[in-house]
Amino acid sequence: MAKEDFEFDGFWEGVAPYSCDNCHTTVKFRFDSEDSAKNYRRHRRILKEDNGWIFTKVNGEWRDFCSEACRNAYIRRNTF
Repeated sequence: MAKEDFEFDGFWEGVAPYSCDNCHTTVKFRFDSEDSAKNYRRHRRILKEDNGWIFTKVNGEWRDFCSEACRNAYIRRNTF
């Protein structure tokens, strides 16, 4: 999964980064509480609806891509 470790700059304050599994483009969501930090469903909805990200299962594992081109390149490079 492309969700990376939280980047803290205070007590449950910081950013939750998500990166494309192909090109490593990163989108960060600011949080100021444990609940907002762990709101993965909201983050994924924003990534998909507002930024056009695609979530696809490749070789049995979920992968995150910033575009269809990145998804296709990753699949070509990492499947049989």
